[in-house]
Amino acid sequence: MSSMKDNTEISILDIINDNENAWLGVTENDLGDFKNPMEDMTSYQRENLHLYILSIMKNPDYFQWTVKRLFNIELLPVQTGILRELWRRAFPMYIASRGFGKSFLLAVYCILRCTLIPGTKIVIVGAAFRQSKVIFEYMDTIWRGAPILQSICSDNSGPRRDVDRCTMRINDSWAMAVPLGDGSKIRGLRAHTIVADEFNSIPTHIYETVVAGFAAVSSDPTQNVKDAARRKKMKDDGTWGKAMEEEYGDKRGNQSIISGTAGYAFEPYASYWKKYKSTIQTRGDFRKVAEQMGEDPDEIPDYMKKLDWKNFSVTRIPYELIPDGFMDAQQVARARATMHNGIYQMEYGACFTDDSQGVFKRSLIHSCVANDKNCAKSNWAPWCPEPFDPLTRGNPKMPYVMGIDPASEQDNFALVILEIHPEHQRVVYSWTTNKKDFSGRKKMGLTDSSDYYSFCSRKIRDLLKIFPCGRVGIDSQGGGFTIAEGLRDLDKLKHGERPIYPIIEEKEKETDNLPGDHILDLVNFAKADWTAQANHGMRKDFEDKVLLFPRFDTLSLSLMSEKDKIFFDEMKEKTGESNTLRLYDTLEDAVMEIEDLKSELSTIVISVTQSGRERWDTPEIKLETGKKGRMRKDRYSALVIANMIARSERFIIPPPAYESIGRVAGPSDRKSGQNMYVGPDWAKNLNQAICFKITKNQ
Repeated sequence: MSSMKDNTEISILDIINDNENAWLGVTENDLGDFKNPMEDMTSYQRENLHLYILSIMKNPDYFQWTVKRLFNIELLPVQTGILRELWRRAFPMYIASRGFGKSFLLAVYCILRCTLIPGTKIVIVGAAFRQSKVIFEYMDTIWRGAPILQSICSDNSGPRRDVDRCTMRINDSWAMAVPLGDGSKIRGLRAHTIVADEFNSIPTHIYETVVAGFAAVSSDPTQNVKDAARRKKMKDDGTWGKAMEEEYGDKRGNQSIISGTAGYAFEPYASYWKKYKSTIQTRGDFRKVAEQMGEDPDEIPDYMKKLDWKNFSVTRIPYELIPDGFMDAQQVARARATMHNGIYQMEYGACFTDDSQGVFKRSLIHSCVANDKNCAKSNWAPWCPEPFDPLTRGNPKMPYVMGIDPASEQDNFALVILEIHPEHQRVVYSWTTNKKDFSGRKKMGLTDSSDYYSFCSRKIRDLLKIFPCGRVGIDSQGGGFTIAEGLRDLDKLKHGERPIYPIIEEKEKETDNLPGDHILDLVNFAKADWTAQANHGMRKDFEDKVLLFPRFDTLSLSLMSEKDKIFFDEMKEKTGESNTLRLYDTLEDAVMEIEDLKSELSTIVISVTQSGRERWDTPEIKLETGKKGRMRKDRYSALVIANMIARSERFIIPPPAYESIGRVAGPSDRKSGQNMYVGPDWAKNLNQAICFKITKNQ
């Protein structure tokens, strides 16, 4: 009869040789590292089996089994390895390919920590509330699919949603997703673990001064003081060894987790990545740490000596390291054909890229953002001394222009609104939709428009009520003509609205004499000369800091969300209609749309046709059908149109100011004292009795 160990080895061999378990990636050579925790148990462990099993569950080496039993989720070995790394480090950084389920795994980690460590407090932050809520929604899904977890939790456990926070409670532990704002509302929170997701969009100063401060206080200060004193004394006595290090290795106190998709090298995330990487590479050499921190290596501060490089980790998971089958290889191949190599490396390669490769470099776009950092530069535009924010409604005292790409059947309908200043113009609003979005709104009763183009026309009219646009530019191709017809359709007008007609130009049109607002500028975006002039002009405006983007400000997001609700309630009370602003969007929507606009801009490339004309477009791609196609550029097109209108308005030479020197012929009151002549003084001072006689030469 074989021993228990032999039986275990045979059973393990059977498991790894089973084709159904090939996904584990275990070979017979790996068995040397295998240890069955249920073997060689002590008598105490056998008598207290429940406590021993709990200790196994809390061991990061067995998290795959723990998650399977508690949450009914089967993790891949690579996911288990990431969980273990997150668990054991105080400052882990997690960068993964898009589509790998980064937010899902962070949700698993949060619930796991709340379950295994009673009294755990986790704060999840993102620049926008929707970013932090992504992880919460995954936690909600995990909770609903985990009956064993629910059975060991109190009645007060489970997900809770509030206006300004979403909380997952696991007995006396909780994980809370909150909007960042300026940090004032969450400054008083104290957490053991901070999860900063989509880190690139989180302002560095808020993260350092507010968010990181959450975890500054030890989870158990008194016990940690005792442990620290004991550790120091044992090291002084020479009784501290590897075994003790391993015992206390997991007691690393609080955590600050940084996560997100890789970005550009000049963005904050890349800076943190370089510092983390350098710290790890020093391997405890304080002189190297001082050098990479910009400190004098000969005068190493005490705080730097306490910086344990083992507390830092960087986990990068590019697409190439993801197990086959986890992601759709065809979709990834399409993405690789769709994107510039630099963007692909960011999105799927988990690499930080120096810059975009299009006409409008990402660094150029970044330099045109009116944030605190740029406004403080000496070479910044003097006409915009302070940062500005996106808008959800305009200033009645300011002029605006709107650019529209009406899109074709497969593309987005996009519009961009610019605020016009004497020396420059500002991107303040962007919005997109498509037929799928329209169908969804119609099913939910969020629009009463009968068709897609009526829906788009209604959106334009609603925006014109809150943004006083003197000109509306629209591409006449695609659905542009249909939109134009909808804007002049008298049957689609609401009370107080006027039809919108094309602008009045030198060439007379049949609509010129019709009553209405003549503000619609129909442009032919496909006309090569116009497109070249518009794009070169926009590039010049970026270089001259004449076309500017708003800052990405978390405080504004927080404040405007409150203002949006107040404004909606006021309009509802004023109009008596609950659906008056059904197409009204939040500031967060506008902010994210503008961020997408900047991303589209960075993909635009220029090529030359066979006829020698310039072509401004996104890179050519291969569609799933095998046919050639292009990336979407709807927001970019809308911006080009709007900016071209703004440029034409800005560069109009004002007519000379002439002084009127006559008056309409007719009866005159000589007693009024009015001087009927404008001219030199000698002429004005002539005796009014002098008469001039005009004779005809014979």
